[in-house]
Amino acid sequence: MKPIRKDEQEYLRTYIGRKFDNRRSALESERQIDVDQEVDKNLSKFRKALNIESLIKDVHKASDDFDDFVNNYERRKNDKKNALEKLGMTLQKKLRKWQSIRRWEKTPDFVNWNNDKKGNPVDMDDAVKYIATVCEEETIKAYDKSKKGLAIRSLDAQKEEAENALYSGGSMEAVRHYIHEIFNTAGIQDRVAKKLLAISAK
Repeated sequence: MKPIRKDEQEYLRTYIGRKFDNRRSALESERQIDVDQEVDKNLSKFRKALNIESLIKDVHKASDDFDDFVNNYERRKNDKKNALEKLGMTLQKKLRKWQSIRRWEKTPDFVNWNNDKKGNPVDMDDAVKYIATVCEEETIKAYDKSKKGLAIRSLDAQKEEAENALYSGGSMEAVRHYIHEIFNTAGIQDRVAKKLLAISAK
């Protein structure tokens, strides 16, 4: 018997491979149809069996939030910046109105319209510091008007009175004596004045 030739072997090998591949493909297609049907039927039960339903929902939500953030970032950023600028200006205008009424020394200026687009247009640290500063200013005013503040008001008046005495036209001795009495009333030691009065008395 004549053995099979190499070219015949190659032909048959290719032929066998093609036929079996075609048959396998047909069987795999049938399998996939059955698998798809079973997956549709059993997927929900399978996921519950794995105890991952809650986690899947959380991941879905996080994924949706991420996509929404990426897709709407610039718009939301501008919206939030505009809202911040509007609120910041409202606060600044109100504080400037109070500044005018209460005659505060410093003007509030913590909203920067020309700020870098990427930066925060409102310097809240500056705003908080400003409010603390004017609060202290108001507290000092209230203190000075209180009974405790009377001592400071009296002291200022006594200083003015002592300075005015210098231009009263009286004699040196009389002026020194008058100023010495003001010092005593104010509770201020006046050793120099005493020495000068002693010298003048000689």
